[in-house]
Amino acid sequence: MADMSAKNVSAEQRVTELRESEVRLRLALEAAQMGTFEADIGGGQAIIDAQEARLLGLPPETRLVSSEEMRARIPFEDLQASDKKKKRLEEHDEAYHHEFRLRMPDGSERWLSAYAAIRSNRIFGVNFDVTERKRAEAALRESEARLRIAASGAALGVFEWDAKADRTVWENDRMYEIFGHARADGALSKQQFVESYMHPDDVYVFEEALQDAMQTGGNFHVTCRIHQKSGLQRWLQIDGKAELTDTGEPWRLVGVVADITERKTLEQEAEELSERLVNLQEEERQRIAQELHDSTAQHLVAANLNLMSLRSKASSGSDAAELWDEVEASMEEALKELRTFSYLMHPPTLHADGLRATIRQYIDGYASRSGLTVRLRSSPKVDKLPFRMQRSLFRIVQEALANVHRHASASQVSVDLRRIAGRLHLIVTDDGRNVGGTPQHEERGPFRPGVGIRGIRARVRQFGGDLRIRMGSRGTTVHAVVPIGHARRRKPSSVRRSAQGKSRRAP
Repeated sequence: MADMSAKNVSAEQRVTELRESEVRLRLALEAAQMGTFEADIGGGQAIIDAQEARLLGLPPETRLVSSEEMRARIPFEDLQASDKKKKRLEEHDEAYHHEFRLRMPDGSERWLSAYAAIRSNRIFGVNFDVTERKRAEAALRESEARLRIAASGAALGVFEWDAKADRTVWENDRMYEIFGHARADGALSKQQFVESYMHPDDVYVFEEALQDAMQTGGNFHVTCRIHQKSGLQRWLQIDGKAELTDTGEPWRLVGVVADITERKTLEQEAEELSERLVNLQEEERQRIAQELHDSTAQHLVAANLNLMSLRSKASSGSDAAELWDEVEASMEEALKELRTFSYLMHPPTLHADGLRATIRQYIDGYASRSGLTVRLRSSPKVDKLPFRMQRSLFRIVQEALANVHRHASASQVSVDLRRIAGRLHLIVTDDGRNVGGTPQHEERGPFRPGVGIRGIRARVRQFGGDLRIRMGSRGTTVHAVVPIGHARRRKPSSVRRSAQGKSRRAP
């Protein structure tokens, strides 16, 4: 009897444990929003639970569903694939997993993911809703397709670089075209790209921009030159976005590459044309100044001397004598203005005395003529710059001060020439009113983009510099930055033309 009691207690415990296991399973299925189904192999009906009924779009109390009814709501291609998988399940006990579309009673479509297995000649399985994931996957595919179309239309190469492994994946054929590679050659690692393809003069800027992006997870942008295996030099613009790991470590860079060789070639030709125009302008100014000095001024001097010799024939105190005085004064004023104009056209002191003394002499005359207070601060090192650069800097000062006098209604002007870390900064600041301009906006107010400002910009770009014009309620600042030292000048035209297809490699 004792043994029977023990067996009964053991059976009751197993039943209790089974019920608890079923409860836990039911709670887990409900939490995961999974529905269950059960059917005989080859049967025409399936037993479902309430969650499965909701997934199938049926009333929650539905417990039996017809197989034919369900098959009629599944697209043919999904049904055909399901039948093949079910056959492998029945014949080879191969695991069944299938994702299919199901048309709902309201006409909408739902994606379900089904798992099933055979136990004791019955099929047991679960379904759960994957509609959102499928929509996200479809949206991603569409986005990738649009990206491929856009990249192809814009002739962009697409890449992904693994920072830790230094492994690069080239995503499209355009990358291989840009580098002159066949797919069999494979993609370049970052080290190969820098050491074997990049122009040596561009390595520092590239590495600095890349390091900054990878440390901050920010954007990457750089323009550089490469040499293909064939020897052709190309200009590339590389843009990307760096990504970090969850711990903040550099992970990868995803980006695009554009071949901008044609654009760079046109820019260089435009710069060369601007340089030639500036040089022609200087030559013409020198010729005019020389003509004024050697011819026109000499005629005025001779005419003045003749007037002086004829002066003795005029009666003292007569109206003729008074008129004679006025003519002589006018001749002297004309000669003075002619000499000033000739000096402004071509200052002879620039060769002899250097830039500082020439600017000082010009500013003294400018202050006297305009009535403005002008302050000059200049580094002695500017006199050691190449003469062509000194001449261009002097012309920039001339044009900037002329704009202030004509447009700014200023009372004070400052001119600063500073050398800072291999760059020369020329800063002209006035306290005039911002005529028609917007604070901090370039090329408005006194500095509209006319001939003068274009001339200043051309002279700055001639030496690879940059021009910034900042405006505010308290005046305008013209700030020209010109690299000096090793980066002072661009390469000669013959070297730059290698971008057009010459086979000249960097040293």
